[in-house]
Amino acid sequence: MYKLIAAFAATGLIATPALAAPQSGRTATVRHADLDLSSATGRATLDRRLASATEQVCGSYAGADQDEAVAIQRCRAAVARDVSRQLAVRLARR
Repeated sequence: MYKLIAAFAATGLIATPALAAPQSGRTATVRHADLDLSSATGRATLDRRLASATEQVCGSYAGADQDEAVAIQRCRAAVARDVSRQLAVRLARR
């Protein structure tokens, strides 16, 4: 399965792995302890890291045929849902 693991070091927690697609075991860890998430710059940096990790896990559209592009789109949507879920869980614990 594809997985994206967001490390929430600021809270001392590591997020639960995310299921994005059943056919691969790819994972990525996104760290943010070094970022000031109260600033626009820090949030933008986190967004870039998440985008990079998502591409690492799900693949790139560059050179993908139509079937591959559909699989990539589904994977990215699943990763986005999981990241949102992980963030909501972490914020609720604060």
